[in-house]
Amino acid sequence: MCLKFESKGVLHQVLATCTINIVNFAHGAGLGWVSPFLPLLQSEDSPLDTGPVTVEQGSWIGSILCLGGLFGVMIYGYLTEKMGVKKSIASLCISNMSFWTIVYFGTSVYHLYLARFLAGMTGGGVIVTFPLFIADISDSKIRGALGSILALAGNSGILTMYIIGDLLSYRTVPVVMITLPTLFVILMMFIPETPQSLLKQRNVSQAERSLKFYSGIKSDQETTPEFKQQFEKLRNFILNSKLQSERLQLQDFTSPAAKMGILIGIFLMFLNQFSGVFAILTYAVSIFSESGSTLSPGTSAIILGAIQIVGTIASFIFIDLAGRKVLLLISTYGTGLGLSCLGVYSWLRSQGVDLAGLDWIPIASLSLTVFLFCVGLCSIPFFVLPELLPAKICNAGNSISMISVTIFSFISLKILPILMEQIQLHGAVAIFASTCFIGGIVIALFIPETKGKNLITPENV
Repeated sequence: MCLKFESKGVLHQVLATCTINIVNFAHGAGLGWVSPFLPLLQSEDSPLDTGPVTVEQGSWIGSILCLGGLFGVMIYGYLTEKMGVKKSIASLCISNMSFWTIVYFGTSVYHLYLARFLAGMTGGGVIVTFPLFIADISDSKIRGALGSILALAGNSGILTMYIIGDLLSYRTVPVVMITLPTLFVILMMFIPETPQSLLKQRNVSQAERSLKFYSGIKSDQETTPEFKQQFEKLRNFILNSKLQSERLQLQDFTSPAAKMGILIGIFLMFLNQFSGVFAILTYAVSIFSESGSTLSPGTSAIILGAIQIVGTIASFIFIDLAGRKVLLLISTYGTGLGLSCLGVYSWLRSQGVDLAGLDWIPIASLSLTVFLFCVGLCSIPFFVLPELLPAKICNAGNSISMISVTIFSFISLKILPILMEQIQLHGAVAIFASTCFIGGIVIALFIPETKGKNLITPENV
């Protein structure tokens, strides 16, 4: 949507976005949990009664999260339509709290499979509901910045887990982390439902109050004719969209704009996962053990987590200045370059080449990779979808893209440990780097710039 907002409206939009991202932060910590604790689970000191985890079991611990994500995308896509965006987001606390509870009490690898599946459900809910919430409440001038908070919160959670996973015991970590979804539930009580969701539920009076909240209008006395005009435009937009959704037919997906939007969405999700960065971060400690870096694997992972934050902040600053396409190009080619450096170093090391004095290359190349990934590829594919898809098929197209990213994520997480065992680290990163370079060409040729696009267009009102 496109609100004309006062400074208080900006504050409310930012506060609401930060509040929902508390559970995203907790989910990010759940994503990062594998890196510090999988080596422990695979050791003779494994805290599980079933004993050390095998490589195959470890790959399932990493990848089953994505099957949960696939289930979460479908469940939360349905809940968003039935309950509204805000209530669906609030319900994410259930799966997140369940993850930490099972990690604490679990005694077998199968308990961890269930825990990671539930963590994936949280992630599936996040990628479905958060872009919709931000698109609903934010002005187009700050939509990109608010969308970047999604990646910032998730990456901050990953970094936090790298740090506390190096400091706290296996059983202590879930006790600490379960406080976050608890805080999230309390604060969500003070966040209103989005105006669009309320209008879809035909709750016009609450929708108007919600729009006033996100526009920074405190009382009826502050209501202007311009605000009333905006509300009527939004109301007509929702009514028209709802009627169109009810008449949604197969041919709606066959128009050039619809096909291009869906294909771009699926492609960006493919590139997001097969750039390999998410898989590398998931198994960061194990990868650094194989890379030949002289830094401890735990310390190297923490450095990468910190680089993630810096890259996400850079994206936050430049997303609405440089534009989506420019950052995607820089991010994609930069990620490929960083992975290539790591791959060459790893290959030379496997050939027995003397690399004395060059042991800084693994951490430097992966730092470059992670930084440039976070500048664009990490978050832009998710919140750019409502800007790419025609309004009539936006929800359906968004669901298709979200389902695709969970499938791609499952594949990349499942195969990386196996690839490292079969073709070593340099072979695995060569595949990911090639994907990036080819992806950059596709972005340059086919993906349009959507910076500042108004999601309420005249034909939809």
